[in-house]
Amino acid sequence: MTPRNDRALALSAFCLELETHRRTPEGRVRDADAFLQFYFRRDGEEGAATDRVFLHLPPEVRGPIISAWRIRGLKSALRDDDDRVRAVIHDALDAGDLDAAAFESGLTATTVIDYLPLVEWWRFWRGAALPNAAVQKALAVAYERRLIDDRSFLATVEGRSGKLKGTDAVADTLTKDDVIGWVRGIHASGDATPSGIVAARGWEKMLAKTSPDALLSTLDAFARKVHLAPASGRQPSAPMSSPLTADPSRDDELTPHA
Repeated sequence: MTPRNDRALALSAFCLELETHRRTPEGRVRDADAFLQFYFRRDGEEGAATDRVFLHLPPEVRGPIISAWRIRGLKSALRDDDDRVRAVIHDALDAGDLDAAAFESGLTATTVIDYLPLVEWWRFWRGAALPNAAVQKALAVAYERRLIDDRSFLATVEGRSGKLKGTDAVADTLTKDDVIGWVRGIHASGDATPSGIVAARGWEKMLAKTSPDALLSTLDAFARKVHLAPASGRQPSAPMSSPLTADPSRDDELTPHA
């Protein structure tokens, strides 16, 4: 089967790298329980489940996954329609024959990014809050994949709830010596273009020293630009330190409260 998303494209590759990183100890921003809750929510009426994953997988892809969990024979899993698959998974979870860890590991990062809508994956990964390390990682990957550049970064970075923009937002958290060194670098290069400004400071230092809320503003602007997030959608104003079990399937956790 031809995957929904082409891994040769920069955006798909970006999502795959972040989803792969999310499953590592140092990259955890949503744990296996949050993954299960988002992609197979089971608190509907009369215990009905909301399937956000298997309905996107062709039988040839989902059948072997379900069979590997030993909750359905391969031939049956290949024949099952969406409703039957949902019922089988629901029953297995209720019976304890399948848990969150096995659910996540069975649905590999490659499977998720190849076949699921990337907007839904972003909704899960972005969630209600992110640690600053995850925001830095996402921007670093986007920069490496040339999905953002120096100009777009400086055009979208905003600090102090939008009161500071561009170089003002970047300089807000720098020491006097940092700023002096930055200006000297721009003067020495004679290049005051966005590329020259970023080069004089250094991209890695830019990510490391810019405030978390300013970096998050850039990440959210990037997501809107590449259509991973709605153009008019609001996002939380600042990252949190430990959102491992935040439930990104709840709409009220995806936007800030008034």
